[in-house]
Amino acid sequence: MKNIFIVGFFLLFASYLQGQTISDKDVRAENVSMQVSKDDALHVEMNLILPEDMKLESNRAITFTPIIRKGNNEVLLAPVTVYGRKRYIVSKRNGLISPDEDRVYRHTNNKEQVIHYAASISSQAWMDGADVILQKDICGCGNHSQEITYMPLTGIELPDKLPSILYLAPKPEVIKRRVLKGQAYIDFPLNETVIYPDFHRNAIELAKIDSTLRGFEISEIQSIALHGYASPEGTYKHNAFLAQGRTQALKDYIIRKFGISKSIIETNSTPEDWDGFIKLAEISQIKDRERILEIARKDIDPDAKEAELKRLTEAYQYIKTHWLPILRHTDYEIEYHLPYYTPEEARKVVKDNPSQLSLREMYDAALLAGKGSEEYYQLIETAVLVYPDSPEANLNAAAASLERGNIEAAEKYMEKADMSTPEAKNNMKYINILKEKQ
Repeated sequence: MKNIFIVGFFLLFASYLQGQTISDKDVRAENVSMQVSKDDALHVEMNLILPEDMKLESNRAITFTPIIRKGNNEVLLAPVTVYGRKRYIVSKRNGLISPDEDRVYRHTNNKEQVIHYAASISSQAWMDGADVILQKDICGCGNHSQEITYMPLTGIELPDKLPSILYLAPKPEVIKRRVLKGQAYIDFPLNETVIYPDFHRNAIELAKIDSTLRGFEISEIQSIALHGYASPEGTYKHNAFLAQGRTQALKDYIIRKFGISKSIIETNSTPEDWDGFIKLAEISQIKDRERILEIARKDIDPDAKEAELKRLTEAYQYIKTHWLPILRHTDYEIEYHLPYYTPEEARKVVKDNPSQLSLREMYDAALLAGKGSEEYYQLIETAVLVYPDSPEANLNAAAASLERGNIEAAEKYMEKADMSTPEAKNNMKYINILKEKQ
């Protein structure tokens, strides 16, 4: 018995028994096909061939009924009836013939007849693995069944149904807390802790800090953390003094320039940035690189490290020129709280400053724009651009890609989705079914 696969996708998919014939002495079935539309309607079609040597007494009728059967489940499709000549005349005179002309036929002796059969029913889960058979019921006078036989047609195998595409509403943020991180490379004259705006590249570095802080309302800033580093040049004790003093100098600059309360600015310092030194050495092709790394990693007094490095005269000159200036820096973290926006406000804010919005605000704005609209998809895509590592943003971007037919993009987004969620499992199943049928 050959299986028919019933598949429901965006377009109808038909499967045929090409060239295969199922028959008994009175009938044969050809070109059996079944298809499932996206509304889950099962459409059954076949050609029932009555051979020219088929014998049907004039006062009899044969009813052919396709049946889908599995265990205790059974559904009968619409039957077709073929009447002998006398039986047809009498039945029609007495109003016993169905008004559906596609279901009633009069037998013609010594001539092959082709009955194109078509019927539709709602597909159901139990039909997976069911048999499709053709019941043949020969009736005599008085509509009494004289002989009932069954002819197997095919089996049914239903693949996994394509699930609905699911989105996940991000949780609202009770406080829209954000942290902006950066580095400032302020230059100081030798052994000084005073900031001179026109000294070396300070104008550029201070402009970067100014531009960053001007991007906030003062009321939005909750805290500023400054951490200053000196380079491993000179005594450790002196560098501790420079790192602390230069960090304090930047704090004082920010207070004077922007009027930010000193109570929300925290300062810390590291006398010598040996971690940064090691990272520079690891990616460098400098002469004596392995020896330099060995010295830098030693658990000894920092001044002793510096003394050993200075013995590598040529390498140390390179370090002094190219590495040490980079190791004099101040790292900063600005914690700030963003205002809340209604969905209508968010639709406007996203055009100029999407980073001001939370994931939930963009999601709600997308829903307000109308699911499936171009603006809806733009907002979903903007969310994953602003929050590229968010599992929710990536899941929703994958869902939007699936709705737009881009399986490749959906798979990429799903790599960052939380696969423990029902929504992610569902959408991954959707992707796998589509890939199996490609």
